[in-house]
Amino acid sequence: MDREIQEQVRNILTRDQIAKNKIRLLEELRTDLRAQQRAATESSMAGSDGFEDNLQLIDIALEKLHATDVADADEKNAATL
Repeated sequence: MDREIQEQVRNILTRDQIAKNKIRLLEELRTDLRAQQRAATESSMAGSDGFEDNLQLIDIALEKLHATDVADADEKNAATL
């Protein structure tokens, strides 16, 4: 798991903002990571480089904020790996 991602998630969760804003920030981070993951699998980059662990960390944070529909929507997305 990437320490930078862990720190970003921690910073988002501890911000003095309403949950809706935290969810939006986490969803943006998740979208960016999924794009990086897709790019890595389409290129000659080897291994997952912790993408799955990082995505799982974000999903757990979203669940804590009661945004559980994000993972479900991602699984139904046509671009799912």
